[in-house]
Amino acid sequence: MSWSRGRLWAAFMVALLAQLGLIFWLSERKSIVPRRSDSTTTFYLLADAPPGSPVTELLEIEDPTLFALPHPRVFSGQAWMAAPPLRHHSQDWTEPIRWLSLPVAELGATFAEFVCTNLVGPRLLADKPAPRLSEVAVSPVPMPAKSTFRIEGDLAGRELLTPLEVPAIQHTDVLTNTVIQVCVAQPGFTFSPVVIRSSGSKEADQKAYDLVKTARFKPVARTDSTASRNPSALTWGKIIFQWHTLEMPATNGAVARPSP
Repeated sequence: MSWSRGRLWAAFMVALLAQLGLIFWLSERKSIVPRRSDSTTTFYLLADAPPGSPVTELLEIEDPTLFALPHPRVFSGQAWMAAPPLRHHSQDWTEPIRWLSLPVAELGATFAEFVCTNLVGPRLLADKPAPRLSEVAVSPVPMPAKSTFRIEGDLAGRELLTPLEVPAIQHTDVLTNTVIQVCVAQPGFTFSPVVIRSSGSKEADQKAYDLVKTARFKPVARTDSTASRNPSALTWGKIIFQWHTLEMPATNGAVARPSP
């Protein structure tokens, strides 16, 4: 016979209530207490573990480089890592003195044999006499009797109107040349003389400086194209003074000794 929908729902509810009752009846009614673990995780610090202990062997087994790299526990340790140190055992030994034999009677025998077996004859010279060397007459270079000067650079093309009388300088040593750089304007006057090389004497350098300041060159003609375009053009050059050095006079004369 077929059940109606109401009876089916009633049977379903009865079965559900019966299951809930069994669960409630069979369940424990004590309060839930958190369960304590019997063992906890413990960390130990291993420092200087004794060799041969189980802990050391366990650590060495777990090392992934045990069989890839040299290690005292594998073949490399017994082959070359545990090699005994080399020890040198020196032994003191002596040998009797063995003097070189040198008979006195044979001294010079080797040289005498060389002289006897190697005879040297007289040298044979050519009959033709050697050519005579030509003599080259060299005139002595005259020593300068006075100081001189010369002009170099673009200024050498300008004519000097006032001659420079360069005197001789008294000094204890030979002086080198004094080189002065100077520029000359169109009218012929000098400007900005500078001593670019000293002779070693301040007196000589100052004398050369004063002579350059008083020097007068020939003015540039107006017909010159360069001068007409640039009236303020300067001509640069160097004046080199070659000094004639005189001996310094004696400051202390000889003192005459009184007659006894």
